[in-house]
Amino acid sequence: MVSGLYIFIGVLILVGTICQGTIGFGLGTIATPILALIAPELVPTLVLLLAFVISTTTMLKARAAVSWDIVAISSLARIPGSMLGAWAIASLSHPGLSLFIGCAVILAMTLSSLGWSPKRTTSTIAVAGVASGFLGTSTSIGGPPMALVLKGYDPDRVRGTLSGTFIVGTLISLVILALHGQVTQLHLTAAAAYLPVAIVGLIAAGFLNRYINARILNRIVVVVAISAALALIAEALLA
Repeated sequence: MVSGLYIFIGVLILVGTICQGTIGFGLGTIATPILALIAPELVPTLVLLLAFVISTTTMLKARAAVSWDIVAISSLARIPGSMLGAWAIASLSHPGLSLFIGCAVILAMTLSSLGWSPKRTTSTIAVAGVASGFLGTSTSIGGPPMALVLKGYDPDRVRGTLSGTFIVGTLISLVILALHGQVTQLHLTAAAAYLPVAIVGLIAAGFLNRYINARILNRIVVVVAISAALALIAEALLA
């Protein structure tokens, strides 16, 4: 049973990484609510550790398309949001954290599905950075607020800039989580064990990019994430 759980987590990370490498997000949105159901002790640190490696690889491929001014503004704004997210993890009970993660996933997916985008200004980028820091540190799902601000950019620029914000933002989140005792040997061991799976997912994404309809995949990710979030909320309410 335990080995089956480990295999399932590996498949979850593989699928999430392929989505991340294809449409710019997916690892956190798919893996986090399901991991919170089956292995809550790994959330959110495992996903953040793997996301850092994935984002670094993606950013190196699309570094010419990164908007570094957006990365700088959002990263500075992310710090207070990350501190609030770490406080939430430390303060909430297990059912409370499950309920919070489930609601956060639904909020994030709602943001990613909106057909409009706020005007891109220093203020809106900063607000997105705070929201990204809070959601990213507490649930490992910090992409949707930034993706909303970046709507209208070409796909390469979105992937590159999102990856840039993820790299700096994930480092900020991990440092703050470590200061709150939320980065343990268990997390580091699990991340090392699943890193090869994430790398395979990235390689597969590079091959599948030319064949996958990004719009359809985006919708599938949203449906899966919301379904898992609803199950997580139901579990928390029945606990």
